[in-house]
Amino acid sequence: MRTSIYTLFLTALSWLSLLTTAQASEFDEFHRLSDQLGGRQSSVYAIYRGANDFLWFASDTDGVLRYDGYDYVSWSSQLIPSGERVSYSSLLITPDDTLWAATWGHGLANWHVAASAAGSFSLRPEDPSSLRDDRVQTLYYDAKERLWVGTLNGLSYLVMTDKAKWQTRGLPAGHPLRTERIWWLTESSDYLWVATSQGLYRLTPDLKEWQHYLLNPAEQGPNRRNEIRTLAVFDSEVWVGTDFGVFFFDQQHEEFVPVRYPQGYENLGQVRSNVLAQDPFATDANTFWSGGSDGLHLIDRQRREYVRLDQEWGKLKGVDVRAIAFDSVSDMWVGARDQGIFVGRRDRQDFTETLSAAHLSQLGLAEQRATYAVHYSANNDLWLGTTAGVAHRDAQSQNWRLLSFPDDESVNQVETIYSDSHGNLWVATNTRLYRTHVDKPEQLRRVTHIHDQLELSDQAVNAILETDQNQLLLGFWGQGIATYNPVQQQAEWQFRELQGLRGNQVYDLVHLPQYGQFMVTRYSGVFQRSPDSQQWQSYKIKENGGDDYLCAYAEPPATLWLCSSEGAWRINLADRSRTLISMADGLPSDRVVGVYSDQQGYTWLLTSLGFARYDEAADSIINFGLNDGLPSEAMLRQAVSQSPAGEMTVGSVQGAFSYTPAELTLNTQPPQVALTKLMISGQDSTSLLGFSNYAMTLAPEDRSFTVHYSVMDFHDTARNSGRFRLLGASDEWSEWSLSREISFASLAPGDYVLQIEGRNSQGIVSGLPAELKIRVLKPWWQTSWAIGLALALLALSLYVLLRLRFRALEAANKRLDDEVQARTRELELANAQLRTQSETDPLTGLLNRRGFSERFRRLQQPLALVLLDVDHFKQVNDQLGHDVGDQVLKQIAGVLGERLRKQDIAGRWGGEEFIVMLPNTDLTSATGVCEALREGIASLVTAAEGHHVQVTATFGVTATDDVAATLVDCLKQADAALYQGKADGRNQVVAAQVDAVLSGS
Repeated sequence: MRTSIYTLFLTALSWLSLLTTAQASEFDEFHRLSDQLGGRQSSVYAIYRGANDFLWFASDTDGVLRYDGYDYVSWSSQLIPSGERVSYSSLLITPDDTLWAATWGHGLANWHVAASAAGSFSLRPEDPSSLRDDRVQTLYYDAKERLWVGTLNGLSYLVMTDKAKWQTRGLPAGHPLRTERIWWLTESSDYLWVATSQGLYRLTPDLKEWQHYLLNPAEQGPNRRNEIRTLAVFDSEVWVGTDFGVFFFDQQHEEFVPVRYPQGYENLGQVRSNVLAQDPFATDANTFWSGGSDGLHLIDRQRREYVRLDQEWGKLKGVDVRAIAFDSVSDMWVGARDQGIFVGRRDRQDFTETLSAAHLSQLGLAEQRATYAVHYSANNDLWLGTTAGVAHRDAQSQNWRLLSFPDDESVNQVETIYSDSHGNLWVATNTRLYRTHVDKPEQLRRVTHIHDQLELSDQAVNAILETDQNQLLLGFWGQGIATYNPVQQQAEWQFRELQGLRGNQVYDLVHLPQYGQFMVTRYSGVFQRSPDSQQWQSYKIKENGGDDYLCAYAEPPATLWLCSSEGAWRINLADRSRTLISMADGLPSDRVVGVYSDQQGYTWLLTSLGFARYDEAADSIINFGLNDGLPSEAMLRQAVSQSPAGEMTVGSVQGAFSYTPAELTLNTQPPQVALTKLMISGQDSTSLLGFSNYAMTLAPEDRSFTVHYSVMDFHDTARNSGRFRLLGASDEWSEWSLSREISFASLAPGDYVLQIEGRNSQGIVSGLPAELKIRVLKPWWQTSWAIGLALALLALSLYVLLRLRFRALEAANKRLDDEVQARTRELELANAQLRTQSETDPLTGLLNRRGFSERFRRLQQPLALVLLDVDHFKQVNDQLGHDVGDQVLKQIAGVLGERLRKQDIAGRWGGEEFIVMLPNTDLTSATGVCEALREGIASLVTAAEGHHVQVTATFGVTATDDVAATLVDCLKQADAALYQGKADGRNQVVAAQVDAVLSGS
C-alpha cells in the first residue's frame, strides 16, 4: 500500500514538473484556407517562399499556385501549356528567373521568363545523363549553382552551360544514388546530404567521394526500416525524419540518435516525419518543427526532445503535414495531404484585453463595453470609465471592482477621470460630476454644489486640470471654464466665451509650465492662458482654415499636440513651428482622437482606424490594428494613459486593452513590393514579367497598360498601401493609396522606369521601390529605318532623273559591257575546259599525273598514298590487243570510283599504274582499303573475242602525318613497297616500313 502511494506521489510530482515546464506555443490556432482557389486544394506537397516573398504552392489539384497576400494565381498553364492536370511535388526559382516544378509522372517542368517559354526535362532511356525517372520527388539548388533532381529511381542534376542553357548531368555509372529513391536533399558547409529509401548519403561537393549511413544496418532490403523521408541542416547539425520519428545524426560517431519524449512520457509513440523546418522568427533558436502524419511537433535541439506546447504534444493533430514555410511576417504556412493549406498566425501577445472574460464575470458585466476614459493614479491603480460605472483595479492585489453609477441616472459617456493632489478621484459623465477617494474608493458620490454655485443645472464637465493645490480648472459643455478650490469648496467662472454656439465644449485642458495652460474647444479653436496672466487668449494655429480640434496633449518642455480630422499637429511653442502628421506620413487614418507620450519617448497617436507609435528621432510611424491583437480599431477620444510602472492602457469601442511599450516585439523589416499582373491593351501579359527583374517593351499600337502590384506583407493586407512615379515622365510621387492598380495610356515613345513604393499595415515603407523598365517603341514612320527609307526614295528619284538624262550613253555602255562580259565568260569556260583536259586521263576519266600532283600539293593533311600496278598487263596487250587492255584499265578505274570514299583521290599514274591518296587515313586502315580494292580488281572479268580476261594488281602503301611531306618522298616509299610485292609474287598489298607512318592505335 505504501509502495503504491509512493509511486503515485512520484508520478504526480513528475506530471507537476512537466506542467510547470511546458512551453507556450507561438502558434495557438491554425485555420484551413477556405477561399475559392487556395481553399479547394486537396494535397499540397511543397511551399516555397521566393526572393520577393511570394508564396508558391505545389499541389495535386490546381498544380502550381502563387500567393501575393491577396489572390492565388495558377501558373500551371505556363509550365504545361497543354492544360493537362498534373500533380506537383516540389518547386523553386533559380537566379536566372526560371521557375522549376517537379511533377509526378511528367518529369521536370520549367518556365523561363527571358525566353517566355515553357520547357521540360524527362527520362530518356538512351541518355544516361537524363532524369532517372519522370516521377520527381524533390528539387534542390546548391551553392555550386547545380539544380538537383531527386526522383523515384535515382538522382541527377542540371547545370547551366556557357550558352545559358540548362543541361542534365548524371552521376557516374555504378553510383548507388543512380537507382535509389530520393526523398530530400540539402547541404552543409562541407557536404551534400541526400535522404533516400535506403538511408542517408553524404557527398563531397565535387561528387568524387560518398558515404552511406543506415538507420538499421541489419535490416537492409525492400522495407522502410532504413528509409529517410526528410532531411535538414541546422547550424551544421544534421537531422533526419523517418517513419519512426526524428533522429539527430551524430557525425563524429556516425550514428543516429532518436528524438524522445521527456521523462515520464516515454510511452508516447513516435510519428512519421515528412518535413523539418526551423522557424527563422522563433524566440528560441534551439527549436525546430517536424511535420508528419500526425501534425506538427516542436523539437528542442539541445535536449533532443519533443517540446510540450500548452499542455499538448503538437499542433494540427490528425493532419498529414507535407510542407512548412514561414512568410515575411513570421506566420506559418502548412501544406497537408488530402487537407490542403493551413495558416498559423503567430501569437502576438503584446496587447491584452484589460478586462478579461473572467474579470467581466467578476464585475457582473455580460460583455465588453466602450471605454471612454482611462486613468492611472500615482499608486498605479487603474480606472476605466464605462457607461456601467468605473472599473477599478487595485495595483497591489490586482483585484477588480465596479463603482456603479446610481440606478436613477442615465450615463451615456464618461467624459474624463482625474485624480487631484488631495486624493479625490473625479469622474465626469455626460450629465453629472462624481467624486470618490483614490486610496479608499467606495462608491461614486454625486457632486452638486459646484453646479449650484455656478448656477448651472446638469451641464457636463468635459475636462479637468489641477493648476496648483488649491485650484482645479473645470471645462463645462456649452459654457466655458470655471475654477474650483477643493479646500474652500468654492467655484467661480473664469472664462465664458463659449456661450451662444450650440454644441461647443472644452475638449481638453493641458499645462506646460513655461507657457501656461491651453484649452482646446470643439468649434472655437485653441486658447492660451500664459503664466503671468489670468486672461485666456485665442491661440491661432493655422493661417487659413478652421480651428476644429479633437484633443490636446502637452509634452514638456515645449510641445503641444493637437488632434484633428486631418492628422495630428505637433506645435513647437519655442519657435511656433508646426508639423502635421497624417496618412501621408503613414498613419492608418487622418482622424486622430488621442495623443500620449510614453516613458521611452515615443508618441502614441489614437485614430479611428487603430493607433500608431511615432518616433520623432527616426521620423517613423508603426501602426497597430486588429491583426496585432487589438479588440477594435475605433479608438475613443483621449482614452489613453500610462502608469508610473510603465503599463499603458487604451480605450476603444470594444473595451480597453493594455500593453507595455518597452516590451513590444516589433517587426520593423521593410516590406518588399512585387508586380503581380500586367495587362497590355486588355490582354493578360503577366507571363512576360520576371519574378524579380521587371521589364517590358510596348509596340506603338499597345501603349496602354495596367500594372497590378502587392506589398508583400501578409500581416494585414487590407491596410497596405502604395505610391508610384513614372521616371521619364515625372519625378513626383503619387499620393499613398490602397489601390493596387496603376494604369497608363498614350505614353510617348521612349524609355521609362515605373517605381512603386509600398507601405505595410504598420506604416513601414519598403526599403527599395519595385522598378518596371518600360520601352515604348516609335510608330514605323518615326523609326530610323523609315526616315532612312524616305531619304533613300528621295535619292532614288534624283538618281532616276539623272539616269533618264544620260540614258542613251548608259545604254551604249551597257551593250559594250555585255559584249565584253560575254566574251570574258567564253574565255573563262574555254580555259576551265582546257585545265580539266590537261589534268584528266582521257581513257579512264581519272586524274592524270599533273592533276594528281596538284591535288596532293593542295591537300596539306596527314594521308596514306597507294601505288598499284596491274600484274602481267603487257601480256594482255600483246596477246589480246590494246583495245582489250584499254577496256581492262577502264574497269579498274570503275572499281576505284565505286569503292573509294568521296574525299579519296585516285589517278592514272601512267600505263598500267594507278595512284590513290587517302586523306586522314593511317597505314592500317589504308592497307584494309587496298585489300578491298585488290579483291575487287581480281574479280573483274573482261570479255574479248571469245576470251574472258581476268587480271590482278599489286599494291604498295605508305602513310605519313607530316603535312609537309612531298609527293616524291611518299612515292619512293609506296614504289618500294610495290616492287617488294612484285618480287614476292604479285597480287598482294605491301605496306611501307617507315617511321613516319600513322599508327592504327
